[in-house]
Amino acid sequence: MLERWLTAAEPVTVGENLGLRRMSTDGSIDEPALDAWLGHELLRNYVGPGELDVTFRDLGLPEIADHLAKHKFPTDDIVQTGDFGEALGGALFRRVDRWCVPVLKLRFKHRPNQPVQGADFVAFRLTRTPPVVAAPEVKTRTKKELNVGVKATQSLQQVLDDLPSSIQFIVARLIEQGSALAHRVARLLDEGYEVERHIVLVHDDEQWDQRIVERLATAVSAHTETTVIRLAGLRQIVSRAYAAAMADPARTARRRAEG
Repeated sequence: MLERWLTAAEPVTVGENLGLRRMSTDGSIDEPALDAWLGHELLRNYVGPGELDVTFRDLGLPEIADHLAKHKFPTDDIVQTGDFGEALGGALFRRVDRWCVPVLKLRFKHRPNQPVQGADFVAFRLTRTPPVVAAPEVKTRTKKELNVGVKATQSLQQVLDDLPSSIQFIVARLIEQGSALAHRVARLLDEGYEVERHIVLVHDDEQWDQRIVERLATAVSAHTETTVIRLAGLRQIVSRAYAAAMADPARTARRRAEG
């Protein structure tokens, strides 16, 4: 679905250090199907399969949407929008760019309307020699903000300065899951890795301004791959995606019941 929804123009280089990939949609995807896919992707970012099964068992189907709305999904518009962009960026890196993103950070929120500290997500190419690590900085905007790319650059540098702590967080979560990846990722802290710099800007198409890229290009001092995803009606897409996420457990239960 993601590969059919978003199409990329030919990458270009802007200035000395900015690699730019522009992505957009032509509107040909069936909207209800897209909403259902985005809702499912959001849900899996907040709730792991085991946790969802326990919630099904303990609460039952009628109460699960209310539970998700109160305890998992943010109600603050800004946090919702930011979390949506993070989930979309993670899906892009996993499904389109084929990075390994083993931990979905939104599952570890203490409170729905508070952001999780550290990297938005950490992505690995463990088969490379040396291995490559990226901690993309995702910024999502429904209104024009000319310095959003500059802010992303500043945030990215802070994340990269503390990248070993983010990797250790990933290792701890993988150990809890009993994943064999835990040891491979942990070895990076001793054996070393290369770092790729990535920024993802998810932006409402009607509010987009080319000066965002121009200012970003002057702000980066090292090579940085930037993906710009321009979506028409972004605020409405986010709202429908969260509505679909709350409806997703009921849809899943019906599929299970039907065999």
